[in-house]
Amino acid sequence: MGRTIHEAAAEDELAAMLDSPRRAVELNRMADRLQAGTCPDWFTAMIGQTRERAAYWPLPQVAAFTSVMTRLAFGKVARRRIPVGATPGPDADREGNADRLSRVPAPFVAHLDMRQNGADSDGVLEWTEPVTIWRSTAVPVRKAHVLHSAIQAPFQVRAGAVPLEVGYTKPSRTFAHLLMDGAVARWAYGDEEIHLLVDLERAGSRMGTRPLPGDVHDIRVL
Repeated sequence: MGRTIHEAAAEDELAAMLDSPRRAVELNRMADRLQAGTCPDWFTAMIGQTRERAAYWPLPQVAAFTSVMTRLAFGKVARRRIPVGATPGPDADREGNADRLSRVPAPFVAHLDMRQNGADSDGVLEWTEPVTIWRSTAVPVRKAHVLHSAIQAPFQVRAGAVPLEVGYTKPSRTFAHLLMDGAVARWAYGDEEIHLLVDLERAGSRMGTRPLPGDVHDIRVL
């Protein structure tokens, strides 16, 4: 069976990391954290969730995870939490999951692909008016490490739509969506929230992101 586009992207990212001493150190540190299970489960699942534990992910998947994690921590990817009030059911329960997704609050609307035969995502999350997302400023709170806690700054994103991934998904798929689409929405097993991730550099003017005036907010990331 051949590689998927997102798996190939993860392999390219791994090669780029290994060519950079600084990024190779980041990769090794993250691999150690995943092996030790010190990343919060919800945070790991937000980026990638598979049947096997993250400790057993191959290096290309660890590279994809590390890239997304680092971009979140240093404010290149912004995030918004969207309550669903329920966790996903089995992938085969399309009607049940569609019903659960109907509960997302306005202006968000989730559309689940009821067949999902080889599609690039499980559906689409859209919003019908501008919404606020938050990015890390990489300024630590109370001397905590930047990957654990940082001051958050608000950004506004105009109305739009992004791929929705439900349940299991490899880190490489999240990485590829951010790389190619500029954004992705993740609803992981065990999570009652959708996490909207927007790459502020790659989404660019297409999504109309802009910083909002006012004070930054002290919100824990991990």
